[in-house]
Amino acid sequence: MFEPSKPKIKTRTVTILKKVAPPPTPRTISSTGSSAARPRATAPPASRFQLSSSSSSSAQRPRPAARESPAVSNIRKRKVTPSTPPQWASSDESSDDESGRLQVGASSKRLKSNSIEPTSMNRQLEPDMRRRIRIRRDSETKQANGQATEDGQATENGQATENGQATENGQGHATENGKAADKRRGSLTHGALMTQGAYAKNYKPAWPGSGAAKIPMFELQYPSPLPPETFEAKTPRDNTEYDPLGDIQYTIEEIITHFLPADLSHELSDDANGTVRKLKRAVKTGTFADYQLELIRFNKLVKANLADGTIPAKMDAMHAIPLSLVKHMTQQTYARIVSPLSHKLRKVKGKETTYGELMPVFVHRIFSQTALKSDHVFVDLGSGVGNVVLQSALQTGAESWGIEIMDLAASLGVKQANELRARARLWNINIGAMHLLHGDFLDHPTINAVLARADVVLVNNKVFGEELNNALLQKFLDLKTGCKVVSLESFGCADAKGVRNEQSIAGLFDEERFESGTDCVSWAGESVEYFIATKAR
Repeated sequence: MFEPSKPKIKTRTVTILKKVAPPPTPRTISSTGSSAARPRATAPPASRFQLSSSSSSSAQRPRPAARESPAVSNIRKRKVTPSTPPQWASSDESSDDESGRLQVGASSKRLKSNSIEPTSMNRQLEPDMRRRIRIRRDSETKQANGQATEDGQATENGQATENGQATENGQGHATENGKAADKRRGSLTHGALMTQGAYAKNYKPAWPGSGAAKIPMFELQYPSPLPPETFEAKTPRDNTEYDPLGDIQYTIEEIITHFLPADLSHELSDDANGTVRKLKRAVKTGTFADYQLELIRFNKLVKANLADGTIPAKMDAMHAIPLSLVKHMTQQTYARIVSPLSHKLRKVKGKETTYGELMPVFVHRIFSQTALKSDHVFVDLGSGVGNVVLQSALQTGAESWGIEIMDLAASLGVKQANELRARARLWNINIGAMHLLHGDFLDHPTINAVLARADVVLVNNKVFGEELNNALLQKFLDLKTGCKVVSLESFGCADAKGVRNEQSIAGLFDEERFESGTDCVSWAGESVEYFIATKAR
């Protein structure tokens, strides 16, 4: 976001005689722990429509505005500071217009579900008229196709299988036992599971004096016919832990904003008597019954709007998913799968080819610039825990692939994809096929075949050596014309002496340089450069 330049102000000096005040008493400054991935730790604001403390302070101290520039002929290579080690971290916000952060730091075990995007800044990609956001079910599919499946279940592309179940790639091929269909549906991790078992010691009752013999359970109805998600009435002892009540409240805000009609949304979003405001008030005043009754009331309202066709009609008019909803859904997934093991991810091997993560706001910008659509193929080379692959499948509906060589990160990527599949069904949202592979992207036959038909390829080559980058160049020679390669370091830039590598892609690709803007990558708060090279010939 560009900031307006400061107006020129005429000043004059005036001398005023006054008594000298005694020196102020020194204040003790308490030290706070900081995240290993981010020098500034921030807590979520009380309301999603309020800026966090870090955002407010940044507004008072203007920084040079990040610029998104067109192509430049003189590309400078940016040195990586040796003292900044590769780190696994995740944050979801850009400080120029958003507040709240997801962090994995030295003391952070699991992330709080936190979706904060002011309505006025509720961005989304250009509408994709070919994409159908809502999942059609049973009778709707029968009416559309004039065909029924044996068990009345339809695949997402409207084709029936022998047992009425879909495979992962949505091609309508049947399996004998339906295991592929189960994989496609995914497995939902309810919020209640995040506060039980080994995690229970990190939580306390949200209403200690409620008189209940055991911790009460809450249910939250999503905008789909599926059963509600369950949560325990607990709060974390440490604000770095997953917060079930916060998850409920942020989810309700997304439902109100994007799935209900405007007049009802306005009523339920009221700052004084809206649903979320009443829930927060019940938490603050310690009134368990008020919280429970308000949640029951909201669930009934959602079910009523599902039954009368209001929510389905609202979703059928959508051809793009708002960024705030994309972030919230991927954060729900990350908090349940990756965050419990974030401490292990920081102990990575092979740091010479490992770097941090791209934030969802940055990924959103990349998708917009490359015009990624639901009928395209997206590939992330070095996909880590799969965050960008998940965002691609959810936000654009594209067939999305990722490959990661690190064992733990690759396994978490598969689990994240499994969770997001189930969570997307809970939200009643169609997503693109996700494929997370474990292996070396230089020597994997499946990836070689996928690259030949890819439309957008992402590679975070920030710390790749010359040999690895040259090997990638050889693979890119087989990309189809029009394919776009997004990288954090230029493949075609000159070296220190201005001499181009003989394997430079300059003759085959048209490359543009851009600035990311602040807080767009996990390893730096300042803007970083990135490049988009289009296969031209």
